[in-house]
This record gives sequence, structure tokens and C-alpha cells, in this order.
Amino acid sequence: MKHILFIAICTLSLISCGREIPTDFDYGKVEKNTYTNDFFGLTMKIPEGWHVQNQETQKILQNEGANAVGGEKLAKAIKATEITSANLLMASQFDLETYNNPEVMNSNFSLVAENLGISAVTINDGNAYLEASKKQFKNNNIPIEIKGDTKTMDVDGKTFHYFDGILTMQGQKIKQRYMATINNGFSLLYVATYGSEDQLEKLMEILNTAKFK
Repeated sequence: MKHILFIAICTLSLISCGREIPTDFDYGKVEKNTYTNDFFGLTMKIPEGWHVQNQETQKILQNEGANAVGGEKLAKAIKATEITSANLLMASQFDLETYNNPEVMNSNFSLVAENLGISAVTINDGNAYLEASKKQFKNNNIPIEIKGDTKTMDVDGKTFHYFDGILTMQGQKIKQRYMATINNGFSLLYVATYGSEDQLEKLMEILNTAKFK
């Protein structure tokens, strides 16, 4: 996987019935290093020189990650969520095809939306969503160690809840931060994957460029 990990494994079908992606849903677009999504009223800046992955690559990376972490069971679980969740945006610090330095993580982020449907009654903030996701980690035997308590941060008036974790993949320890908020009946999940504190700081700077209408 060339030392790049796009793993958005929180979206594991919290409630499997009564949900689907609405017809007016917008996956968003990237123009001049700015991601725009009209459905969520969202814009976000992508750093100059970072590499945005298309939808096909996102699916491939997610499937590869699922198989590497949890095998066929997790891969099937993620496949089942395609009707309710959408990979909106993925970008990495270095080029996916050419980067091959095993000593430095190719830091990256992914933005994923999951339609909450009737579960929005109980999952009414990012904290509730993350707590449900932790249960899915356990149910699917995902080898992730949660580090510390869930915290909050404000991004343009939106409260994001987040926790840090260390995911074990093929013997490698992967640092990740899972951040969630609720918007327009969906959870918005921002997953930052990094190798150093400097990389994490940059990933947080990217999220802080987000503007919500």
C-alpha cells in the first residue's frame, strides 16, 4: 500500500434499514485547491502540492485497507455501507504512485459522510457517533487502541468530537485521529492518518480551513 493508509472504517452501518443516499446528494468537487460541497454547505482548502484521490482510487484503498486490517469479514461490512455512506474526499501529502520512503508516513486525510436515517434520533452529535463507531470496531475485531478520552474542537461554528487511536495493520502501528460532527442528517467523519506530531498539526490546519454555510 506504499505507506499510505486511507482507512475510514467508522462507517460500518449503524442501522442497516431505512437509509440510503438521497438523490440530491453532492459528493463535492475540487477546483484550484479548494473542495466545495453544496449539500453540506462546505468548503475546505487543500494544501498546494497535496494529492487528491478520485472516487475509484478511494474505493480501492478502502477495500485494501479493510482486507489488511480485518480480512474478508470487515471488507464485506464496509461493502454493505455503500448505500448509506460516501467517501467525499481523500488527499495525501505525497504522490501515491511514486512515494516509497518507509521511514516517513505519507500523511493523509479522508472525509466520509454517513446517512444517519432514523438513528439521528439518538446519534445527535459527533460524540454519539464515535461511541457507536467504537462498538463497531469491537464487533468487527478491528485492532485499534483508543488513546485517551474523547475531546471537542470548534471548526467554523461546528463542534467536532474526536479521539486518537493506534491501528495495527500488518504489524505496523498507524496513528490516526477520528473526528465527527453532524450535518444535514449525516455524520461527517474526518480521519487523519499521520506519523509525526508535525504531520498531525498540518492535518488539523487543513480541517480548520473548513467553512460551513
